[in-house]
Amino acid sequence: DGRIYAVGGVARGRQNTGALEVFDPPRDRWEARAPMAVPRDHHAAGAVDGKLYVVGGRLGGDYGRNLDAHEGYDPAADTWGRRAPLPTARSGIAAAVLGRRLYVFGGEAPSGTFRQVEAYEPEGDRWVTLTPMPTGRHGLAAIAHEGRIHVISGGPRPGGSFSALNEVFTP
Repeated sequence: DGRIYAVGGVARGRQNTGALEVFDPPRDRWEARAPMAVPRDHHAAGAVDGKLYVVGGRLGGDYGRNLDAHEGYDPAADTWGRRAPLPTARSGIAAAVLGRRLYVFGGEAPSGTFRQVEAYEPEGDRWVTLTPMPTGRHGLAAIAHEGRIHVISGGPRPGGSFSALNEVFTP
């Protein structure tokens, strides 16, 4: 719809927020919309068929408190609804949309980083588990380009680790 959505994170006092704010470029204005039910940080989001989906994350910045939470937002109705939970509770994840699927990559927990790749299909409200990434990592980025998803950077160890990886996922 040409607007930019910012959702969740950490607010003043280091408290999680479920706030949703939407920027309308032609009007050069931000506006508050209905908040998510589950405040969180280190989550990922993507839009499929005009709806916004927010998955995973954690509470209080603690990767020992990872979430499998998954909510869908309908901009026309300004309402949120619960969706099928993320099969693997994790935070520090990346997401990208390709076709009519939301792909979720990586993440972290105290025990290590995740190689998991899972795809959400809104039409059936279901998750599909796919071939894992070659390298597990958190704090990564993902972008769909020409039918493939580039999974970029991220740390191979929990906490403050980094990499220059660019692995390409082809569905």
